Amino acid sequence: MDRFDGTLIDTDVLVVGGGAGGLMAALSAKRNGRPGTRVTLVDSWLIGRTGHTAFSNAWTIVALPGDDIDGILHEIVAGNDGIADQELVRQSLIDSHARLKDFEAMGMHFGKDEEGRYKRRPTRGLDLARVMYPEGGGLEFAWKQRLALEREGVQLIDRLFVTGLMRGAGERITGAVGINSRTGEFNVIKARATIVATNAVTFRSGFVRDITGTGTLLAYRAGAALRNAEFSYVRPGTPKFYFEGITFAIQEGAQWVNAKGEAFMQSYEPEWGDEADVPRIARAMAMENRKGNTPLYLDMSAIPEHLRDYFIQSKVKWMDNFFRKLGDEAKTDMFGKTPYYALNQMTKMGIRTGADCRSDVPGLLSAGLAQSGCANHFAGFHIGLCVGNGWIAGRSAIEDLDRTPAPRLDPAEVRALHAEVRAPLNEKSKAESDRILRDLQGVMFAYDIGILKREDRLQNALEQVSRLADEFKNISAPHTHELVRLKETEAMLLAARFILGASLYRTESRLSHFREDHDARDDDNWLVWVDVAEGGNGPAFSKTPIPTPYCSVVLPRRKPSRLMARQSVGGV
Repeated sequence: MDRFDGTLIDTDVLVVGGGAGGLMAALSAKRNGRPGTRVTLVDSWLIGRTGHTAFSNAWTIVALPGDDIDGILHEIVAGNDGIADQELVRQSLIDSHARLKDFEAMGMHFGKDEEGRYKRRPTRGLDLARVMYPEGGGLEFAWKQRLALEREGVQLIDRLFVTGLMRGAGERITGAVGINSRTGEFNVIKARATIVATNAVTFRSGFVRDITGTGTLLAYRAGAALRNAEFSYVRPGTPKFYFEGITFAIQEGAQWVNAKGEAFMQSYEPEWGDEADVPRIARAMAMENRKGNTPLYLDMSAIPEHLRDYFIQSKVKWMDNFFRKLGDEAKTDMFGKTPYYALNQMTKMGIRTGADCRSDVPGLLSAGLAQSGCANHFAGFHIGLCVGNGWIAGRSAIEDLDRTPAPRLDPAEVRALHAEVRAPLNEKSKAESDRILRDLQGVMFAYDIGILKREDRLQNALEQVSRLADEFKNISAPHTHELVRLKETEAMLLAARFILGASLYRTESRLSHFREDHDARDDDNWLVWVDVAEGGNGPAFSKTPIPTPYCSVVLPRRKPSRLMARQSVGGV
């Protein structure tokens, strides 16, 4: 091809994104491939020290020998209100014990009791599933996987921000282009299979502000369909500190109270009360906000004194250091009445794939939260499914190699992608992406847009986002750092259109999608995925029926068991 100003990398399997899904996809591709198979993993920051996985406590659902796989599947499907790929979830559960052994071989340690049994505990809303975590939490979990990949011979490229996927001269994805997030150097990565695993899209909310999920939007632009845009991870949050342990705190006696000191969850969720799924808690908090009953608190004062160190000594290393620095102040804040608010942390929108993690576009696969296997992941099933679909995606990519021709780059396409990424650069301009982002956050974080939805408000929000998108076209980037921020903000603006459009399209309430003007769940019409694909004049939304090969989907009938959903109704 013609010369270009940058670096050319040639590989067999390219993985974009260094979280749990991407790390596992790279390992799977290397181990399932023939000797000499070239696997390359890139991330926009430092692999093993970035994203949700590294900064979580790494609680993971693992099904051990003797566990009821189908029972766990039933309750996960019921807890997703049916919006789940049953085949993918089941296979991830089946594989989870083997992945646990892989992690232990990497040097991770999972707690055991005196009799040598793994220490596990129940998680929110599930009866049979059990979660466990490695010592050191997510930082150790992600870093030890990085070290394992280095030993396996996977090529790791830090700080490469992918800006586009290539189609070459045909219909297959032939790799990706991107820039070094510090130097701006242009890179072309030629690959026979490409796995996008760049997490979910956020609007820089929550505790990990580098989760921007741009890969899903790049896949859309390359011809892939996306799904689950109407669903989000909505949860309680506090500006005082980050706390991963709400589920377990409630199990030990914590409860949600309003400014009047009233425990309010029972009035909204008579069966589950404070143990309801976090989207239901967020909805109740939004309703309390509307009634003027704020501030709202997670009252942990009922937790016995001898159990409090369990919550202060976080399983997340960086949070443990944070709490230690706070000292007694941490106990005062955490076990008093800390103000909380309903936070829309990230969309559940992912790339549409089959249970084999292959997308509709040849040569393009997906893993991690960039893959749309579930619309609700529960505590411990975020990472659990990412590990599962990462392994499957890597294996599928290898299976494709034997029947995949060597990729051929299209010089004109490379030049166009190079020009596109450099177009916003103007050293005389000022950085304005954060201004656009703040206005976008103002729209998407409003409790009566992101949590309590209604047609007129969604339409108005869509108009505001369109105006911001028009304004965005006129801003530039004075340097590489701002160029990356600009590209991320561009992706967020597009994601916002999909989220609002899908929220208008699904005229029912389900999971974290609460339509005040359609406040009932409607399985007859909406036991479907809502997909979005390029329709010629912009995004087009459509329904895809959800297969139910292993279990039916009905409403959970009573607390505590979601397994009441085993009995089919209405032919579902």
